[in-house]
Amino acid sequence: MDVAPDLLKGIQSVDDVRLAADAGLDGIVVSNHGGRQVDGAVASLDVLASLGDEVGDLTVLFDSGVRSGSDVFTALALGADAVILGRPYDYGLALAGAEGVQAVVEHTLAELDLTMALTGHASVAEIHRGALAR
Repeated sequence: MDVAPDLLKGIQSVDDVRLAADAGLDGIVVSNHGGRQVDGAVASLDVLASLGDEVGDLTVLFDSGVRSGSDVFTALALGADAVILGRPYDYGLALAGAEGVQAVVEHTLAELDLTMALTGHASVAEIHRGALAR
């Protein structure tokens, strides 16, 4: 029987990462979990960029404003292992059920593929922080 991994959502600092690792969790979800509604809340993308080597063996998921393949690319370049397509998934489901969800996922993957091609990356494994310019 497969067991679902234990993840901690709402990670916003290196201290949070250390707590998750010390608790023996399998991974983290970097998210401000609705913090967009709080003036001055830290952007989850900025948090992701600051985690660096602290994550160790933890799986890192990113869940905050992912709307396109270029958003996926950026999150992967900043250290995420994967992203969560929350709102786009919901929109697809609301508009066309399972077929809508499938379309959202296919379009996001196509956009990621295009972004990778335009930046000279043949695989997700090649995406790194140096692929981004400020």
